[in-house]
Amino acid sequence: MKDPGRYVRRLSPMERYALVIHALHPYHVDAVVEGEGSIDPEQLRLAIAAAAAANPAIRVRLRGRLGYCRWVDSGIAPPLHVIDGVEWDACSEAGAPYALASLDPARGGAVAEMILLRTPSGRCWLIGRAVHAALDGRGMLHWMRELFRALRGEALLGSDNRRTDLQVQMTHQQRVTDQPPAPQSCLAVLPAQTPAGELAYVWRRLEIPAQPAHMLARTAQFLAAYARQQGEGAVGFTIPVDFRALRDEAMGLGNLTGYLRLNIAPDDTPRTLMRQLQQRLRAYADCRVIGGLRFVPWMPLAYMVRQLRAQLDQVLYASNPHLPSGGIVSMGQLAADWFDAPGFRGRQAFAIPGAVGKLNVVFVQYPGFTTVTFAAPRAYNHEGQLDRMIAAFSEHFAGAALCAELESAS
Repeated sequence: MKDPGRYVRRLSPMERYALVIHALHPYHVDAVVEGEGSIDPEQLRLAIAAAAAANPAIRVRLRGRLGYCRWVDSGIAPPLHVIDGVEWDACSEAGAPYALASLDPARGGAVAEMILLRTPSGRCWLIGRAVHAALDGRGMLHWMRELFRALRGEALLGSDNRRTDLQVQMTHQQRVTDQPPAPQSCLAVLPAQTPAGELAYVWRRLEIPAQPAHMLARTAQFLAAYARQQGEGAVGFTIPVDFRALRDEAMGLGNLTGYLRLNIAPDDTPRTLMRQLQQRLRAYADCRVIGGLRFVPWMPLAYMVRQLRAQLDQVLYASNPHLPSGGIVSMGQLAADWFDAPGFRGRQAFAIPGAVGKLNVVFVQYPGFTTVTFAAPRAYNHEGQLDRMIAAFSEHFAGAALCAELESAS
């Protein structure tokens, strides 16, 4: 087989725009592995190097200008930061013993880093952080699994896919039969305060002691009903669609994700929402190319950052057709033992939602429980609005899980 040579991948228009968002606030894909015991830092460094060699997209640096930008393998594995002797519950950003210092890919910096937190109580956290412009959530999950395979001395799957989201979409353009959604202003799920100062996001983690069926559709239905407590209006959520296996066979760490809009009417049910989602997937709605994106590669980043910063308050906090009510991400069902290593027993892995838009919700399911994480601009929690919504979400899904158990027993 011909050696493909040094890993090089085009910077897609969507990835370039992610760099614009990242310039306003760190826009990361963060994965957190929780477990008991400890991971030896030197063994972890060796595992990072081995996993990175097999998955070179984690080592890339940005090279070139404008439409000639590329992600190029630097040969340098992600750095590891070790923090000992601190306690953290990983339920929010509060008390996190690591800084939210932004990775700086626009200046040629690393796109990913690893953080090992070892607590006096015996709980251990391994955090993988990457710039969303370089990796997506499913790519990060593959990276973390590869890292634990390396720690256990198992064979690595590797990845070398150099295709971009746009290239995958262009492959399927003739199959797109779904009509683009008409522009509409969507309700925010939460009321916001007019922000003051720099943009900041907060996040929360919730565990539900059950695995509710059709979790994505049920979450969309709950959030839509919660939004309409503020008044009547349209509610819609962005749903990411993983191209791997569905639209493209090869594994890759880069942004191989499409997006579609799920619109929630007041009388929608989880069943009708699942039907809508399936219809849009059959129509290849996730492969529709957004027209204006073709100009993005040729617009200077600094210009786009200035333009977005000037419109930020209007886009994030006012009703407008630019942003939906939020985004909902399903990472599916994982197994805790994927994250076992010598001296360390994994309990779970979860994602910290990306700091973008009005509200982001990510969930992952395990046998017996579901972990849900939420992120929103701080202005959506200035009086505890986000926290109250999460409490209502928890109560709703605990009740739904109990009803499901009673139904299955009857």
